[in-house]
Amino acid sequence: MSSLVLSFSLFALIASATPGPTNVLALSNGSRFGTLGTLPFVIGASFGASAILLLTASGLTAALQGYPLLSRLPAWLGTLWLSWMAWKLYQAPAIDREAHCAKAQARWYQGALMQLVNPKTWIMALTASSLFAPVDSSALSHNLLLALIFFVVTLPCIAAWAWLGEGSGRLLRTEAQQQQLNRVLAVLLVVSVWFALLS
Repeated sequence: MSSLVLSFSLFALIASATPGPTNVLALSNGSRFGTLGTLPFVIGASFGASAILLLTASGLTAALQGYPLLSRLPAWLGTLWLSWMAWKLYQAPAIDREAHCAKAQARWYQGALMQLVNPKTWIMALTASSLFAPVDSSALSHNLLLALIFFVVTLPCIAAWAWLGEGSGRLLRTEAQQQQLNRVLAVLLVVSVWFALLS
């Protein structure tokens, strides 16, 4: 059991700390709303990714294996939707962080729902479901353990990206600098989402 926890924790760390759509948006939100203002998004994203992992490990992976076209559909739809979000971020004006912090607190559900269309999350969940499949009959407790580990590991990883975003927001004080950051993050979002889809 301890080897499973250790190996899956390492997998979860690599999957959640590396750049991807969720981390790019956490960085963007951190620069605009601060780390505390972005925490609801971080918690929602961690919960959403863990829920998708639980679903795929509990049988969704086996159901989708019989329909390869259906298994790629969420990834393609998610890629298109996140590309549209990147375009909106590219055009977004600078925002006064203090004035919008309370508004950002209400957006935890965006982090959770975003995972439904995040190709990196689906690829990670499908991979984890195959690599860390239960070897005995206690599949439910095994899958719940994987989801819990993923939530616990993902939470500080995404929060770290929000914290980095807050630091960059402090450094970039002018509206032109903040818009430049938005544009760089928008390009990174497009690159990360298409890379996840095509890899």
